[in-house]
Amino acid sequence: MVDAMELWGVIGSQVAGMAELAGRARRWEEVGVAGVFATDHLFFDMEGSRRTARRQPDPYILLAAAGAVTERAKLGTIVANAGLQHPALLLRHFSQLARLFGGERVYAGLGAGWNREEFEALGLVWQSHSQRMQRLEETMVLGRQLFDDGYGHLHGAQIVADDLPLSPDPGVPPRLMLGGGSGRALRMGGRYADHVDLNSPTKAGKVSATVGGAVTVVEDNRKRLAATVAGLEESVSVLAAAASEAGRPTPTISVMLTHVVGCPAGEIEQNERRLCEQYGLEPVPLGQCPFALVGPPERMVDLLEERAERLGLASVILADSDGVEDFAISVFAGLKA
Repeated sequence: MVDAMELWGVIGSQVAGMAELAGRARRWEEVGVAGVFATDHLFFDMEGSRRTARRQPDPYILLAAAGAVTERAKLGTIVANAGLQHPALLLRHFSQLARLFGGERVYAGLGAGWNREEFEALGLVWQSHSQRMQRLEETMVLGRQLFDDGYGHLHGAQIVADDLPLSPDPGVPPRLMLGGGSGRALRMGGRYADHVDLNSPTKAGKVSATVGGAVTVVEDNRKRLAATVAGLEESVSVLAAAASEAGRPTPTISVMLTHVVGCPAGEIEQNERRLCEQYGLEPVPLGQCPFALVGPPERMVDLLEERAERLGLASVILADSDGVEDFAISVFAGLKA
């Protein structure tokens, strides 16, 4: 039985209007979903053409609307790209949400950005992995200053802030959240973040294009499916060590479930094989992949309980917005039974 772990859902691009958004967010809260999160991507090019790409919603407007129609739901991005604008403009979105709904409900989720096409479509320079990580670290430093002290002063390699007040004043500040899986991301998460959403370690899957190059949606999924719980245990150790060295509490931790397939026990192997082949991996069992769940509800409950214990998970995030309600009822409720 897992009492403390929460389920968060990602509001997807298919929400047509306010009535549908309100109905979904309220229903999620009724069935025990504790968080409403949104991605920050502009689009996902799945077929090699931006004209047919999946177009993504504005996360901050969605989160403000979801906050207005729920009472307790946590609100955050999974995760906002620190490379597209000055971080002060990014962080004030979260400060405003905290002002409206209380900082204890708001997670300022930040990441380095991995989708090269988004940068190129905006006419922005696609920086090297080390440059993007440097920008993310400076963003985390500034976010920590703004949320802890109410102002920031930073002259970094990429970001400058001169005695910058946090505006608006949130009262209780948001929780600073980082998404990533590389060693550097984990170390900065330990130094600055309140919460870390663990991605696959950079070496997972041994893909030809890592986050230092032109990562595609397919390659990101390949890395996730190749990851193991044991690999994330190593990530948690790196995170905890960095937090201890910085004299800070170890951040709370989540993982996002990107591949959830409900099926009878007799169909597990064929569905796991299909997922692996879809993303160019040799077929392997996925029971130890922290980002996948395949099988009947009782198996999913057992796997989630094991992962919660081994990784110390505070929450899991379901990427499939259409499946959140059913997952909350058929699977997640079983963790607390």
